[in-house]
Amino acid sequence: MSTAYAYAPPQRRQPSAPTRHIEIVTTRAQRRARPKSFYAVVAVSAVFTLLLAQLMLSIVLSDGAYQISELQSEQNQLSRTQQDLAEKLDLVSSPQSLAQRAEALGMVVGSGSPAFLRLSDGALIGTPVAATGSAGALGADGGLVANSLLVPPADPVNLDSAHQQGGASSQNAASSSVASSNGEIPSPTTR
Repeated sequence: MSTAYAYAPPQRRQPSAPTRHIEIVTTRAQRRARPKSFYAVVAVSAVFTLLLAQLMLSIVLSDGAYQISELQSEQNQLSRTQQDLAEKLDLVSSPQSLAQRAEALGMVVGSGSPAFLRLSDGALIGTPVAATGSAGALGADGGLVANSLLVPPADPVNLDSAHQQGGASSQNAASSSVASSNGEIPSPTTR
């Protein structure tokens, strides 16, 4: 057998007729019915409407944030006021305050055993004893511990004059004072 292959010569094609491209052409009336500027106006107005809506939404949100901030600061102020008023109420309603105000009105602490009046028959139970104004409500006889908030603090000027009358004890107190007269910070002696 032979090793040569048989080749077929290429066949030529006959040129065919050119194909036609067919389009539908719109009429002049159809072109006038759909103006292109109308679509442009609609698109631009839609974009401006969206931008305006976004602007209004951001204004409303920022206004809400300012209102929240204002309300929070008002809540903090009211909370401080409430705490202050609660402290004042505790001070005024303390037994020491009530006793001090009663004493200022002329009331005195009863010194004897109590006497009771029975309302059903008008009988007196116990021996009545007249109260004397010798014992103060906040004193040792009253049995109450003094409230440090009700007593005004001591005057520092009077304390200095009391120490100066003491003599040497006031000089020792002045020498052991922490404050320095030279404007320097006191420090311990080191070796």
